[in-house]
Parts: sequence; structure tokens; C-alpha cells
Amino acid sequence: MKNKIFKNFTIAFLAAVVTYTVMFYFQELNKSSEFNAFLEDAYTISQLHSKNSDSFGEILDFSEVDRESFERLLGQIQSNSQEAYQLIQNSNVDFTSKEKQLLEIATSSWLDGVELFQASITTLIDNPGTLQIEESIASSIVSLSIGDKAYEEFLFLIQQNASIDGTFLPDFYQIRYIGVEDNSYQFADLLVDKAKSSSGGLFLKKNLAISGTEFSPMPITFTEDGAAVLLDEPTSIRIVISNEGNIEIYDVIVLVLVTDEFGETIYELQSKINSIGPKESKIFLSDNINIEKGVLHEWFVKIEEIEKEEELTDNLLSVFGFIPPES
Repeated sequence: MKNKIFKNFTIAFLAAVVTYTVMFYFQELNKSSEFNAFLEDAYTISQLHSKNSDSFGEILDFSEVDRESFERLLGQIQSNSQEAYQLIQNSNVDFTSKEKQLLEIATSSWLDGVELFQASITTLIDNPGTLQIEESIASSIVSLSIGDKAYEEFLFLIQQNASIDGTFLPDFYQIRYIGVEDNSYQFADLLVDKAKSSSGGLFLKKNLAISGTEFSPMPITFTEDGAAVLLDEPTSIRIVISNEGNIEIYDVIVLVLVTDEFGETIYELQSKINSIGPKESKIFLSDNINIEKGVLHEWFVKIEEIEKEEELTDNLLSVFGFIPPES
């Protein structure tokens, strides 16, 4: 009887040991799987912010970036930061570790800093007279520095634990948005001064110009005074309107007035161009009109002034033409 009890006990004990071993094995296997998944997400985050920090360095060198590149880089940095933040937030919620907490702090702080920096620096370059903008920029620098520090601690801890456990790690990037440990307000003051002295075209510039005109059909020749000698045919004028600024302009109003040498209005037109992008030119064509032979006519072209336009003298242009009386 005792042998039977002992035998049953031994079997139960062995079954318990096997069950515990299997459970422990699968728990460890599951932890290992979760950790590997975290490493994959962490490496992607490292890649995204490595690109970001390189681009951020370009931005801080205001003299080397123009408005278009500046906005493109800022937009990409923000997009990458949001992607990295969402990645760590949506990563396996059941997996917790000190390393993950540090990476969460880094991605959250970097995103806060990037978004605040983008809003602050854009406000500065669009409205250079904005008061106390340095405080906002300084706050963004503090957030970026916190992210740098948290990521540095993440790297140290994960590499230390990996060396103890013999874990293989991806080749994580070294990341540093802010390369100074100085007072954030002092650094913000330096950035503001550097941005304001930038020669790369960061600040908004609005300037439309009449960059050329041409009669159609083409004139026979031109007089010494520059008047076009025209064919005895209905004549139109082709006008080139250029956006010489760095911001897209909408609803551009073009006026064309044709008068004879006696001051009588022969033709008048007001039209609208929906939009002209930065450094873009568009051609505007007037109607064909008949003019009297032997009479000098003036084609007066004007672009309506837009808000805060810097240069207005190139918004006006006059050209002259006539049909010879004997044609």
C-alpha cells in the first residue's frame, strides 16, 4: 500500500515538475518573443530619429537652407517623430521594461520638442517682430534635450543588459538633437539671431512682377524709342507674370488698358490668375483688338498690389506700338 502511495506521489511530482518546466519554457519563450518584437520597433524608432537629427542639424544652419527646403525638412521631421511615437505607443502593451519606459520618454519628448520648435520658428520667420518667441523656442530645446538624455540612458541600459544576458542587439544609432548643454534660453537667443540674419530666404517674401511682354503677331521692327511697328492685323499682347517671392500667391488681378495718343481708351480688361507658385511664371494673353493706323497706342499693364508686397515698381509696365499709315 505504501509503495503504491509513494508511486502515485512520485508520478504526481514528476507531472508537476514537467508542467512547471513546460510553462516556464513557454513563458520565457513568450518573453523572448515580446522582447525581440520590442527590439524591432526600437530599431525602427532609432532609424527615424537618426534621420531627423541629421535634418535638424541642417535646419539649425539657417544660412544653408531656403524657405522651401526648410518647410520640407520640418514637415518630414514632424512626420517621422509622430510615426516613432505611435510605434512605441502601439507596441505590445503587455511588454514592460525599463528600456521601453526610457524609449517612451525619449519619443514623447522629441515629438513635443519638434512640434513646439516647428510652431515657434515658423511664427518667427513669418512674423519677425513676435515678442518673447525665445521662450517658446527655449521650451522646445528643453524637450529635445530631455529626449536626448532619455535615449542615451536607453542605449546604456539595453547594451549593459545585453552584455550580461548574451543578447544580440540591432546596431542602434547614436542620436542627439541638441549638441549643447548650455542654458536653453541662451541657445534660443542665438537661434533667433541666426535666423533673423539668414540670407537663405527663410522669411516670407511676397513679390509679383511683370517680367516680360510680347505682341502677337510679332512686330515688323521697333523704332529708336522702342515702339513696336505692328502688322495691319488684330493685335494682342502676351504678358509674363512672375512670382519672385517664396510663397504661393492666389487671386492675382491683372489689368490691361490700351489708349491712343489722344488719351482715348480703346480697350480695357481685368482678369484673374488663380495662383502662382514661388519662382513660377504664368503667361497671360489679352484679346485681339483693332487699332487705328498711323496712331501711336499704349498698352498699360498693371498687377494689383498684394498684402505686404515688398516691391511695387515691377507691377507696372507700358509698351507702345502702331500700325504704319501706309500699310
